[in-house]
Amino acid sequence: MRNTYLWLLQLVTGGLILLFGGTHMVLMHLDDILGFFGIDIGEPTTWASMMDRAGRGFWLAFYIIFLALVLYHGLNGLRGIILELTPSPRMERLVTGLILALGIIAFGLGIYVPAQLFAG
Repeated sequence: MRNTYLWLLQLVTGGLILLFGGTHMVLMHLDDILGFFGIDIGEPTTWASMMDRAGRGFWLAFYIIFLALVLYHGLNGLRGIILELTPSPRMERLVTGLILALGIIAFGLGIYVPAQLFAG
């Protein structure tokens, strides 16, 4: 039953990654498309623009959630692949613990700089 919930969460995070990643791509890298529709967001990749976004709570939350989704989806997928190769319950616990630790470390490092920029 537990694997069913993990798989469902894998599917949900995959869908949300499409939504968050699509939003990121359009706003940051495909600004010409927005210009075609009359929306001018300036130059999104300049230092001033990035620092302006870093000071806004919405974008901080957006990228922290995006990071959490990507980390869960990627690391849970990696865990599933590794567990197909390791049949013992002891090895399963070890792999799960290592991947969980890796995810927590990556999440902490990933939110450190944006949180510092937001705090001022």
